[in-house]
Amino acid sequence: MDLYDATIPPLKRLTDAVQRLLACLDDPAQLEARLASDSFSAAEHFCVALGYVARTVMPLMGDEVPEMPMDTDPGAILALAHDMRFLLDQLDRSAFDDADAREITHVAGEAELTQSGRDYALLYALPNAQFHLTLAYATARMAGAKVGKGDLDGFHIYSPGTSFVSDTPLN
Repeated sequence: MDLYDATIPPLKRLTDAVQRLLACLDDPAQLEARLASDSFSAAEHFCVALGYVARTVMPLMGDEVPEMPMDTDPGAILALAHDMRFLLDQLDRSAFDDADAREITHVAGEAELTQSGRDYALLYALPNAQFHLTLAYATARMAGAKVGKGDLDGFHIYSPGTSFVSDTPLN
């Protein structure tokens, strides 16, 4: 599988998931919630996840990553999701022709890394995008948002009231 096919469809799904999840929120405080006092808010996790759209594809095409906004207003996050989806919809497959072998130097936290395009995309960028999307989902859910797995992945469907809480130990 080439890097276009490995990155673009999952990133499109990510932008769709952000839109689905935002539509489920009924209280702005759900975006302000944090899983821990020193962690990003749900809104910040949404912004970082969406930032990974450009942060994934731009280096693979040999382009600089633009500075991404961290506007945590729900409307701004939704607009960013639309902008990132528009970016993905405009990409030409040929822009990824040499992406596998392209050497990409980037910063991960405080570490400076150099990776092949393939490793960068598959081992760093896509997992980090999904990490931040999942934490946005978990944080909003913990704060009372009525979101479920189907809102996150777009596949699952459960009957209202379905619960996975059981008195049976997992061991």
